[in-house]
Amino acid sequence: MSYEGVLEQSGLGLRDLVKAGEEIIGYIYPHTPLELILAHGLTPSLMSAIPGVSSGFEESLQTFACSYIRNLYNQRTNEQLPQITGLLFPSNTCDSLQNLTDIWKIRFPDDRIYRLTYPVTRYANDDSAEIYLKKELEFLSKMIESTLDRPFMMDNYERAVSMVREFRHDAQFLYSARVVDPEVLSYTELSRLVRSFLTAPVVSVASEIHRVSMSVKEKMKSQGLLDIIDTIKSGFQEKDFSKVKPFKHPSGPRILVVGGMVEPQAIATIINGINGVSDSILVSDLLSFGFKSVFAPPLDKNGEPFEEMAKSILAAPGEPTQEGLQYRMSFLKDLASRALSRRSRPFFKRSCSRISQSVFSNSS
Repeated sequence: MSYEGVLEQSGLGLRDLVKAGEEIIGYIYPHTPLELILAHGLTPSLMSAIPGVSSGFEESLQTFACSYIRNLYNQRTNEQLPQITGLLFPSNTCDSLQNLTDIWKIRFPDDRIYRLTYPVTRYANDDSAEIYLKKELEFLSKMIESTLDRPFMMDNYERAVSMVREFRHDAQFLYSARVVDPEVLSYTELSRLVRSFLTAPVVSVASEIHRVSMSVKEKMKSQGLLDIIDTIKSGFQEKDFSKVKPFKHPSGPRILVVGGMVEPQAIATIINGINGVSDSILVSDLLSFGFKSVFAPPLDKNGEPFEEMAKSILAAPGEPTQEGLQYRMSFLKDLASRALSRRSRPFFKRSCSRISQSVFSNSS
């Protein structure tokens, strides 16, 4: 499938929900609390870029605005966005997103715009970030109720917690299984499944992912690999791969995609378009919207809802705080050297050094 086809396919779930009369809150940031939106009887949907969109309104965006943000804004100016109920923007994450939010509210004052402000930083043995984010989540909930007359319903919340928990449980297993055997499930299919749920988090989509997970689990069980996969899954969850059990790594090259604004399906399409290469060489998409969403810790249904959501967001990989380059590089190096291939250590050490030098030399 072409890149355009991938993006077209990813938007089908959203359009189907709109046609079915669902009230959609679009979101563009992977740390969005899906459970909160679902608790209000609304459906959260990850917004996609689409190819070939341009508009003169781009002059309203500063030059540092990324292509994804420009594309979303141009979709709106060209009236190509579905008829959704509202849009949820993050604040305190990047200047481009902040700029987009401010301009959007001025250009389209009739659109319902919501904002969730994330804490600037997080210190060890300090719960101030969690307290701050909890208050922001409560404020967002009140805004949704007051503007849409949709109160936060505990029954909806509990169902959402269970559904999202099962999705993450299944998707985490699939991510971890592909580290051991990338051919057990194509990267394209894994990306499609994750994107489908983030676009339309409904029971039917979650059930499809569960069926795939059970099928893969049976294959890996027959090879005696479940214990190894569990250690890798725990390593992802705890950000510590020191307890990963040794296993026979697949032969040939392996690629780990690293980056925040990465469209996993598009990466798979590019790789599959190379003669003699398949997406089995793609091991994972660390820090992309898929990985961040999948490995956010599940919520405790018995805990205080807003506190649980705050804790989950702040404990997710690539948390929305100033982790710092050293932390990210340490996590990446640990993953590559322990969970991917011990043979890659010397190369990876040199690569990390070059990446660090490049980042620091180009930082302002």
